[in-house]
Amino acid sequence: MDQQHSFDGFSLRRILTNDTERKMIAVEGNFNGGIEPAVVVLEKYAFDEASVLNVCNSGTKLKLNMENDVYKSFSCVPPFNENIAFNKMDLIYPASEKHILKFSSQPIYLVQETEDIYQNITLPHILSNSLSLQWVYNCLEYKSEKEKIKYDTASENQKNDDNDGFILLPDLKWSGKISELYLLAIVKKRNIKSLRDLTADHLQLLKNILNKGSAAIFKLYGVELSQLRIYVHYQPSFYHFHVHFTYLMHKPVGINVEKAHLLTTIINNIEMQGNYYQKAMLNYTIKESDPLFNCFVERGNYTYIYLFYIYIDGSITIFNSSMFLHQE
Repeated sequence: MDQQHSFDGFSLRRILTNDTERKMIAVEGNFNGGIEPAVVVLEKYAFDEASVLNVCNSGTKLKLNMENDVYKSFSCVPPFNENIAFNKMDLIYPASEKHILKFSSQPIYLVQETEDIYQNITLPHILSNSLSLQWVYNCLEYKSEKEKIKYDTASENQKNDDNDGFILLPDLKWSGKISELYLLAIVKKRNIKSLRDLTADHLQLLKNILNKGSAAIFKLYGVELSQLRIYVHYQPSFYHFHVHFTYLMHKPVGINVEKAHLLTTIINNIEMQGNYYQKAMLNYTIKESDPLFNCFVERGNYTYIYLFYIYIDGSITIFNSSMFLHQE
């Protein structure tokens, strides 16, 4: 792909997923017949006043689909306006097999992960198979996306910034509209992979993210703490600890109970028990093609049989590598 970000020479290979509810599609392709794959994700932006007015004007081409009494339905093509974007595109190029799997539609499985399962199955998998974090380090070292940083604890010259500091960046999925606000707090400390690593030693860091992150968002966008959803994903999409800030009225992907953990709850749990997240059973979902799923299959035995549940077509399947038990 050239420096002008042109899609000239792009060839579509296959559709990876087509989410009609989110109005999102992900495809795999390549440029100029090359062997390096590209993943393209297209998603519709939410409407705002400007986009409504761009549609509801005399320049819009209408095709009547249905008319009955006072009801009419149209297909419409509004006039082009370079200041109003209706679609958002994300490009990953060259894309790895892990990127392709991430966006591929496939069966989803629910895991109940104990401390033992994490130490013996999940953690070894993370250490040997996680995606590169170089893009994160580039941000933290101000080598890229420096202009996108909305807040940096370094600006306050606080002590122990390397341990308790973070930067606040817009999430790639944010359209820029306040109604869809989505930012990420990325910690500067580099040895926290996920929720599982958090202990009482990290309480100051977590409280900094909660208090200073929400204060920065209020100053920048006028959104109060009570209007923010502040949470952590487990499993995360990348294994450098980060916290999600989204507008409460917005419902992005990943806010479901088997994925998101509210930051205030995390702080409270650790204050009650410093090693809470080393001992707790945590639920999360994985896709069938996820290499971690294969780790469970390979290590499956009666020790784990009551800990690994699969929800298929309304029935509960208790999974083990050597047997399947079905319960309606």
